[in-house]
Amino acid sequence: MRGRMARRLLAVAIIAVAAWSTLGAPQEWLANQVWPDGPAPWEKVTAVYFPDRNDKTAFRFAGEGLDNVQQCRDAVLELAATNQDPDLKRGSYDCAIGFYSSDDHTGHYRLTVSE
Repeated sequence: MRGRMARRLLAVAIIAVAAWSTLGAPQEWLANQVWPDGPAPWEKVTAVYFPDRNDKTAFRFAGEGLDNVQQCRDAVLELAATNQDPDLKRGSYDCAIGFYSSDDHTGHYRLTVSE
């Protein structure tokens, strides 16, 4: 009797996890719960440099597929230096964390850390 009940509970748990992973966004949810201020271990960071901090329509990608926010900052500072703004007195940047695609071929970043 106990063995049968344990197997049923296991089957229900497997079905629940499978449903959650196909219907929801478990990686994004988990990242929001455990890493609310930075990238989860499986997430990558995209560095976006704005040469003019007052004009967010003009930007350049400074790096993609980065492992952490520090690498993002380093990439932006390197690009800013080539733009004669090594201390980011004129420019700014965003570190876009964890891109999650949608079914309609679009997507969103889970988190953006800005300067």
